Amino acid sequence: MTDSSPQLLDLDQSGLSELVVSLGQPAYRAKQIWRQVYQRGVTDPSAMSDLPVDLRRALTERESALTEPVEFQTSADGSTSKALLELQDGELIETVLIRSRPRDTVCLSSQGGCAMGCVFCATGLQGLRRQLTTGEIMRQAILARSWSRDEGRELTHVVFMGMGEPLANYTNVSESIQRLTDPEGFALSPRRITVSTVGIPQNIRRLASDHPNVNLAVSLHAPDPKLRSELVPVPGASIDDILDAVREHNRSTGGRVTFEYVLLRDVNDSRGHARRLADRIRGLRAHVNLIPLNPSPGVVGERPTRRATLGFQQALQERGVPATVRVEQGRDIAAACGQLRGDRVRDRK
Repeated sequence: MTDSSPQLLDLDQSGLSELVVSLGQPAYRAKQIWRQVYQRGVTDPSAMSDLPVDLRRALTERESALTEPVEFQTSADGSTSKALLELQDGELIETVLIRSRPRDTVCLSSQGGCAMGCVFCATGLQGLRRQLTTGEIMRQAILARSWSRDEGRELTHVVFMGMGEPLANYTNVSESIQRLTDPEGFALSPRRITVSTVGIPQNIRRLASDHPNVNLAVSLHAPDPKLRSELVPVPGASIDDILDAVREHNRSTGGRVTFEYVLLRDVNDSRGHARRLADRIRGLRAHVNLIPLNPSPGVVGERPTRRATLGFQQALQERGVPATVRVEQGRDIAAACGQLRGDRVRDRK
């Protein structure tokens, strides 16, 4: 295999057809490969038993080996597992499987590191190393589904809430959504897929157009521009621009948007902050998901008190804004919101 040869997981159905024809096989073999990969989770060509031996051999020769997780951790309560995956170039990413009956949800990474620089997020401390390919994103989903099936369960939901900013890798995330919802692929309802973003207005609009039934979550974290820029230093994405895009998303999709809000003690967790947030998002079909800070080495801020968290929630509800406090899972293995780092446990220690 040469470095320029795309891997099977990076090819769409058209690309697979071109590949099998170039190997002297009829184009319909591409659908067989597609079903093996995306329905059965078989990524090793030599194990695709419905293909002729010579095609299996040719595919095997051109594929790089897909590595298994280099580390796998499960929380003490068994609800959450986290895998550290090493990609072909040595890049490390993390994938999380969350079990909450009757759901099994995989939290996918879309980038190695992240350029957004949110001060309370361990991933953002690393900066952006590179974009993940469609195949690298789908590999995570395929692995998570196999873990669920090994336990006699089934993967039911996908959230793009792992390492990286999904809408900054729009093309590959969009193609991943296509495969996840493809009736001949994962066959998930788009209503069971959520894309989380710190707010890239032009790509919020693209998502509404390309995938109108996929859920949108926007990480807001502050009620006013100055505090927002301190916590989420993303250039060219003001709160007003983001909320304008969300309004368009509301109108064009008819769906409700979730605003994610990480609470930092004595920074953005007062009732006054809650009231200003409610005023700013008034009129939107929205729900606020409150996330008490999950501490990680190097991140800014402290965890709010339980009293402050519930007071914030109550202040929103008093102004007619639906709000919940996120049920936390996986904190003990650094798998909760803002804790993914993509490094080895021994290095972290």
